[in-house]
Amino acid sequence: MNNLDLKELLRSKDEKHILTGKISGIEDEYYKIKNKNIPCAIVWYEDIKILIPVTHLGTAKSNKSIIRGMLGAEIDFIVIEIDTLSNIAIASRIDAMLLRQKLELPKLRINDIVRVRILAVGVKSIIVELYGIEIIIKAEDLQHTFIVNCKDIYFSGEYLQVRIKEIDIKNKTFKLSCKELLDNPYKNIRKYLIEGGEYTGKVIAFPKANSGIIVQLDNTKMTCLIRVPAKFNHYPHYLDNVLIRVSEINTEKKYIYGYLMRIF
Repeated sequence: MNNLDLKELLRSKDEKHILTGKISGIEDEYYKIKNKNIPCAIVWYEDIKILIPVTHLGTAKSNKSIIRGMLGAEIDFIVIEIDTLSNIAIASRIDAMLLRQKLELPKLRINDIVRVRILAVGVKSIIVELYGIEIIIKAEDLQHTFIVNCKDIYFSGEYLQVRIKEIDIKNKTFKLSCKELLDNPYKNIRKYLIEGGEYTGKVIAFPKANSGIIVQLDNTKMTCLIRVPAKFNHYPHYLDNVLIRVSEINTEKKYIYGYLMRIF
């Protein structure tokens, strides 16, 4: 442990100075603070191993699966214990989150554009951190077009620009939107598609809430909700190439409706 790194760690411990690093592993340890093993996230600070117990991560659950979902994510932490002989320190993300909240949240206003960290990614949503607050952003608030799987697009450790749509600082709840900062392809949709037009595409999803299929059109980011007529003896399979006919374009709801013409 060199003097510069040790100085930074001591400053974090003594002055509650926030440090930042990426979660790169998991170990069962709690470095003698408690007489039992607890899953810890590993963050390397130069050549110093920082152990952040799952109980100090500030997550709703305290188990290894939570840490696995955050691997690669960049987090803030404050050091609470240092062992210079073993080059190991214990830190708390919760302490850093509470300090961020105290310093930054009162400054925020509706429609502010802020930068957030991606902590974890699910199929239909992502979890981001906004100044010490974990917030879920659903797929419909990420992009204007249909997202099959957020894991194909977003990754832990990346950053996003978002707009604040709702603020409740007392209850620490926010609504964030990423898509409002992106070009809306529905504005000029009739330049590319018209009612009655026939277009090729690929089957990408089978929505539960609606009968039919979701088709990604070729040469465009647009997707369509497509009805499968009774004349077809079976539904097309995932990634089948198809021909569809557009029956309705609803720019307000951002939906394109149509029906299946052919399976290639």
